[in-house]
Amino acid sequence: MHFALRSLYIAVLLSVSLAPLQGANRVMVKAVASEDYVKDRALDEKKKTQTYQFIKGRYFSGLSKNSGMEDVSFTDIVQDLAVQLTRQGFYPNPIKGEGDLLIAVHYGVTDFEESYEDQWGITSLEDLGYNDTVASAGGGGTALDPAQLDAIYNLSFNLNSTQAIAESNEQGRYFKAKLIGMEEAFTNRVSPQDEYELKSLLQEERYFVILMAYDYTSVKEGKPQLVWSTRYSIRAYGQNFEDAIKGMNVVAGDFFGKNLKGLTRKRVDDYSRVEMGDIEVITEEPSESDNTN
Repeated sequence: MHFALRSLYIAVLLSVSLAPLQGANRVMVKAVASEDYVKDRALDEKKKTQTYQFIKGRYFSGLSKNSGMEDVSFTDIVQDLAVQLTRQGFYPNPIKGEGDLLIAVHYGVTDFEESYEDQWGITSLEDLGYNDTVASAGGGGTALDPAQLDAIYNLSFNLNSTQAIAESNEQGRYFKAKLIGMEEAFTNRVSPQDEYELKSLLQEERYFVILMAYDYTSVKEGKPQLVWSTRYSIRAYGQNFEDAIKGMNVVAGDFFGKNLKGLTRKRVDDYSRVEMGDIEVITEEPSESDNTN
């Protein structure tokens, strides 16, 4: 009994005492593209410059109803995006319904997640019902009296409730992470420190943009083929949407149409730029049987 309670005490004390990290004002970017698309565009000079049409995707207003977001129109967003897309050879097609790509633009803000402990003012195990009665239960080999049993059941119920809510919140953060491209927080490819930092960032309100570029021909044929997507976000706290989205677009402009492994993190005031060279295609060496024919 004492061993089990001590284990629960340590686990809950750790979860209650850890404070959220104050993440830097960095843009988190996940850029994915079809390998065939990247290769074709690199090898075919005609495909290095492509035209597109924008289409408005979903708008996520969030529960906080950030009034500043309503002041920024979809037109404002795509006009700023168009400037950054040119850096990767993407240009708007002036003829409606024509172009190489149809780019859907989804944007919005995620919601702030207040922890169960904060909502209910839980700062220690005592707030969950751990007291001297529980600590002394079973001491000296004596039988548990009704008061001790009630105290133990009360603590057990509160611990189980906390765990269930935590698991539910974890699932919600996973779906949010997938939406904005930060799902690597839920994989085994990151260190415990990075996992904790990413999950802490997911608890914040975050402005985000999702670009999904489809081959326009396939869209017209009724079988839309996604060729690249870029998901990027930044913390909403302390900055308005108009300023934030401009900084986000500048950072993400390095990655439109590219295929990068994992999550890229870059500060808005980091003026370094990503340059990728041409793809070198290495042909297979002829086999001996080929040489004899």
